[in-house]
Order: sequence, then C-alpha cells, then structure tokens
Amino acid sequence: MRNIRLLLFGFLIIFVAGCSEIVTEPVGDWTSPQKLGPYETSIDLEGLKSRRDALIKRLPANSLVVVTTNDVYLRNGDVNYEFRPASSFLYLTRFEEPNAVAVIRTKAGSPGTAEMIMFVEERTSSMVQWLGPCYGPEGAVKYFGADSAYGFGQFKSKLTSYLGGAPNAKVYANLNTNMSVSNSYYTSTANPPPVSNLDSILAEMRVVKSAHEINLIQKSTDVAVQAFKEAMKRITPGMFEYEVAAILNYVLSLNGCPRAAFPTIVASGPNINTLHYDANTRQLQDGDLVMIDFGAEYGYYASDVTRTLPVNGVFSAEQRAVYEIVIEAYKTAIQGATPGKSYYELSALARDKIVTRLLEKGIVYGDKATILSTSAYRLYIPAGLAHCVGLDTHDPFPRSDNPDLLLKENMVFAFEPHIYLQVNDQTVNPKYRGISARIEDVVLITNAGGKILSKSLPNEISEIEEFMKW
Repeated sequence: MRNIRLLLFGFLIIFVAGCSEIVTEPVGDWTSPQKLGPYETSIDLEGLKSRRDALIKRLPANSLVVVTTNDVYLRNGDVNYEFRPASSFLYLTRFEEPNAVAVIRTKAGSPGTAEMIMFVEERTSSMVQWLGPCYGPEGAVKYFGADSAYGFGQFKSKLTSYLGGAPNAKVYANLNTNMSVSNSYYTSTANPPPVSNLDSILAEMRVVKSAHEINLIQKSTDVAVQAFKEAMKRITPGMFEYEVAAILNYVLSLNGCPRAAFPTIVASGPNINTLHYDANTRQLQDGDLVMIDFGAEYGYYASDVTRTLPVNGVFSAEQRAVYEIVIEAYKTAIQGATPGKSYYELSALARDKIVTRLLEKGIVYGDKATILSTSAYRLYIPAGLAHCVGLDTHDPFPRSDNPDLLLKENMVFAFEPHIYLQVNDQTVNPKYRGISARIEDVVLITNAGGKILSKSLPNEISEIEEFMKW
C-alpha cells in the first residue's frame, strides 16, 4: 500500500509540471486522520496580570510601558498578508486583533501592581458588515483584563496626557513593531522621552514557561506529531515535496490550528543540504532522503520537529551510518539536559560526539583537535544544537541575565543535532557526500531531566523503517 497518495474527500490530486496537468486517482481504503480533539485555548488572565506586575517590579518606579502589536502589511493589490499579533504584545495582553496598543504603568497607590490601559480598534456598522465585529474597548476590559480601554484613535491624545503628568517618566516600548504607534509616540509631545528596548526585558521573562504555556506547547507538539505520522505513512517515490507538505498542513487545519509555526520544509535529494529550503517543488526519488521540518501553532505557541526519512522506507548503508551518529549526539544532548547544565557545555558534548564518530567511521578526513579548534566542524555542523520554543519558533534565550546560558526548570527547547555533508566538500569521503540528517524534538527541562514532548514520533532507524512499511 506504499503507493497510496494524499487524498482529501476521496481523491488524490497530483499537480504535475507547474499544475498544467491534473491527475486524480481513486484511493480505495485511504482513511482520513481523526482530529486529536476540539481546538481549545483559554486566556490565562491571572497569568497575564502576574506578568505585567512582574514587569513593573523590574522597572524604575516612574516607568511607562508602551507595547503594541504588528502592523498589517499589504501583500499585493488590495490583499494583505495574514495578520499575526506581535509576540511581546501577546505575552502581556493575549489580545489578537490589529490596530492595538497597551500602556502599562504602576497603579496609583499600589506599588508593584500594574495598570493596563488598552487602545483597540472600533468598527462602524459599515465596517462590521465588511469585516465582522471586533472586541472594541468594552471587550478589551471584559475579556482581556484591561483596567480601562479606548478606541485606537485616542492613543495619541491620551499618551500626551500621560507623558505630561509624568515629566520624568522612563519609557519602555517596542515601537519598531508598528509604524502608526511609533509616529503617534514621537509626535505626542514636543520632546518625547527617549525609548528603552522593551523586547530585551521581556526576552528575559519569556525564557521560563508557565504551566499554561507548557500545556499549549504540548498541544502544538501533539498536532505536529500527528501530522508527521500521517505523512510518514504515505511518503513514496514519485510524490512531490508539496504533496507531503499538503498532508502536514491538512492535519494542522484538521485540528483547528490557524497556521504553521513557520514555512513547512520538505527537502528531498539535493535539497536536503539547504537548511531552510522551503520551495517544496521537487519530485521524491527512490533512494532519496527527505528531511521534513514542521511545526504547528496552537494558541499562538509553536512546536518545531524534524525527521530525516528514507523515501523508499529503508536507509542505505551510507545514510544509516550518518543517521546513527546524529541519533548518538541526540541522546547525549537529551541525557545532559538538566537544570544547571550550560547550553555551551551540551553543545560541546554533542559536537565532540559527532566529529569523533565521523572520523572513526571514515566519513570525513582530518584531525579531530584541528577540526574542533579551528571551527572547521561548521562544515558538518552549521547550526546550533538547540533553541528555545514558545510564542516564537526561535524564542528568546538571552545572555543578558544568564551569561553561561544555564538551563532552568520549565524552559522548553527544540534540540536539533545534525550533520550536513555537502557534495563538493573534499574533506568528506566521496561515498557520503550529499548525505545530511537532522533530528529535532521539543524538550521540556525538568528536575528529573529532559522530557521529550514529541516522544511518540519515531526517531530510531528501526522504528522509522517499521513505521513506513504500512
């Protein structure tokens, strides 16, 4: 049954030669996947308030925070790009509509307690007919915990009043996120106060995740895992990369997720050697590897998972040799992922493992000490070992308050050990040139060690080959 193709509602549509020809095939007993459950997210009002209070406590007593969301950008003609709120704005407000800004300051008479004033879009009846209803100021208070709220058009005049009442205010903002808000700020008074970077402060706060955030990341990861499993069942020579991507994105939509966490990567054959390849246009060939990098977004929280798979269901001897090294490095990193361990130390351990085994297997040529000391290892290990995951696929992991990048309980990472062997690299044994492999899983740091949130997705060679037999 390995020649089954993707089908939505009874037929598989294969696009050939730039969609110039459409072929449909019956699929017999192809079964559509079942959704994992209803798409359910909640607004953690208590958690949001705690974040704002914690932010105010970090700042000088006379501080004023201006946090805004993304602009709406024109794609072409009169069509806009899909709007996605700015992560810093989501972190403090969870408000999801455009044309919004929040002012956060110390609540009068309550040191250490934040007051949030929101400015949000209002729509006339005519606009509602075209665009639908919006939350408006009343909804900002009722559903998002604002202490008070006004129309977005009142932001500039109110800001002028706030700054006039606090002439020595220290302002923290993310004005580069929204040009309209930035213009309003810099024209609100004759000499508006200089602005300090808000995002860098929030980056320090966002590293350790709350239970609510971890739950959303787990749900996001569960969707990604299901999508991978459905794709793995159906990958076969002759498919196109975009067909595999269609399976992944179908499962994403089936589960109610509004978008992928990043552009879906399905890289086969020579495309596997490009880290962020996303054209997804090549036809998969017998004997190819295909590297899939995919993540869902659930409640605005991302997942990020990668698997390297044999298109025909069986790794060749050379592919197996490279993949085995990556899985060894993966296990080394996960086993060491405990609170108090330095990210730099984990990276060095994984790097040493990869270079040692590449040399021992005769896959690359050279001297280990020289390769490591001169950073020549970057020929084979071009990217980092891991990155934080949260509201952004590459969530902040700042050194400003953690110079040794020590892991802490309830941090969430995507660990992604990898090997890339380029076709023109003379330091690589010719038998192995052009073979690349990466494994990536979402991992929660706990006091008991790294907890793999995507654990149910096969990553061992034997598991992958068995799973792809169906």
